[in-house]
Amino acid sequence: MQKKHFKLSLWTGLSLLLCSQSFAAVVPAGTKLAKNQVLNIDNQSEITSLDPNKSSDNLANNILFDLYEPLIVNNSEGKYVPGAATSWDVSKDGLTYTFHLRKNALWSDGKPVEAEDFAYSFRRLVDPKTAATYAFMLNMVKNANKILEGKLKPESLGVKALDKHTFQVTLDTPTPYFLGLVAIPQLVPLRKDLIEKHGDQWVQAQYLVTNGAYVLKEWKVGDKISIVRNKKYWDDKNTVIENVNFLVVTDKTASLRLYQAGQIDWTYGLPPGQSAKLKKEYPNEIHASPSLSTHYFMFNTKVPALSDVRVRKALSMTVDRNALAKHIMDKGEKAHYDLPPLGIANYSPYEPEWAKWSSEKRITEAKKLYAEAGFSEKNPLKIKYSLDVNDTSKKYATAIASMWEKSLGAKVELISSEWKVHLTNLHEKKYEVTLSLWGADFNDPYNFAVLIEGKNPQNQTNYASKRFDDLLAATNLELNLDKRKILMKEALKMALEDYPVAPIASGTSMRLIKPYVKGASFKNPMDIHLRKDLYIVSHDGNS
Repeated sequence: MQKKHFKLSLWTGLSLLLCSQSFAAVVPAGTKLAKNQVLNIDNQSEITSLDPNKSSDNLANNILFDLYEPLIVNNSEGKYVPGAATSWDVSKDGLTYTFHLRKNALWSDGKPVEAEDFAYSFRRLVDPKTAATYAFMLNMVKNANKILEGKLKPESLGVKALDKHTFQVTLDTPTPYFLGLVAIPQLVPLRKDLIEKHGDQWVQAQYLVTNGAYVLKEWKVGDKISIVRNKKYWDDKNTVIENVNFLVVTDKTASLRLYQAGQIDWTYGLPPGQSAKLKKEYPNEIHASPSLSTHYFMFNTKVPALSDVRVRKALSMTVDRNALAKHIMDKGEKAHYDLPPLGIANYSPYEPEWAKWSSEKRITEAKKLYAEAGFSEKNPLKIKYSLDVNDTSKKYATAIASMWEKSLGAKVELISSEWKVHLTNLHEKKYEVTLSLWGADFNDPYNFAVLIEGKNPQNQTNYASKRFDDLLAATNLELNLDKRKILMKEALKMALEDYPVAPIASGTSMRLIKPYVKGASFKNPMDIHLRKDLYIVSHDGNS
């Protein structure tokens, strides 16, 4: 989200920014649209879930943003605009948010979208029975933490429907990013009646009812998810794309071939090491987008070999970030040493002293740490590197394992598994080391700092530091953004010097998109692209 102070005058400024209208596709006059408005997208891997409360990965979010509309929408221009809510009020103390819902908003089955649908979704997210990994996102809402601890019932959460079209949220503490938070797909409205009626099957196409621009048509596991226009959507008249197919294509070389054959219109990324070549071949079809994301190593700090901070630091120091970003990642990524990515709001990045050293000095010092921890040529460090099954992850892992083996003599075993299995293993901490990519849910460094917060379910490193947790908690109590910025950097510097993670690069996005697909702006720093903004112009074979 955009940075926000707690003074009323600055709240007002944010509200003006948020309320700038920008809905659906804007088709220039005289444009000849294609007859068949069907978009085929490479979505890389099978998603974890279409249950918004239980979703925890960007692949599912790509689809959920089309199926549902949250209170506020982070649109393709990177602006926060009215979504299911047309306006909102914030109390002077910053603790009460009142959202005024659209009176013409309908679910795909024709029933009105009501405030109680949001209240139910918020309560369900924090209900321990839901076991939602994103439940911590609402820890600022009144009673949320006690509910998560099992001390209170979900009904006591600080949310309520004042009437059918007025939804109110009460916080325990002012939160600088709350308006951006309600734009995430985990906080969209949900239908209690249908979830209770159909149980775990409610996300199947024959039962799923949504409030966004699209509705689920078909889900073929391991193949594709198809969505079609929601004719009941309040702004359907301005939606152009009729049908979107999200295809499972785990191999980026295979994705490129499908693109070249005209079977995919929009790729998830590019095959590793081919960006320069493809820029020459498709100069008008490669699109780079800003991306508030960070590539970083996670170390399972309870694994005996990785429990020593000297080992984790040595592994971090011997990764040549510049070479990795330039020659392996190859999409404009920048070497990075901090969890929050470059460009995140209200933050200046941390960089360790050794980042400025020569490669020779870094490796020499890393070898000393490695030896001090008890490892040597005769007793090498043996670690298992977990990754998901795709060519990009394998190329990254191979390059990094080679760096560790060459610099330290470490023995690295690569363990690959399907995306869903890989995520499950990480959540259950059944891994030793892995390279992860975290993209912002909202534009604030807190979104990244929680990845190493002691009891946070997104902390998969087993790292726990009371001092860090206390400092991080203090950042959300600090109403002065300049002071908060200093506190946040102090907290992250302290934790990063314990090396539970090793940030490697600040991310970017690069993909191939057919020239007949129009409407994408590539301005959203969180790389969000809403299909309701897009349209397909007349072209060979589709005029």
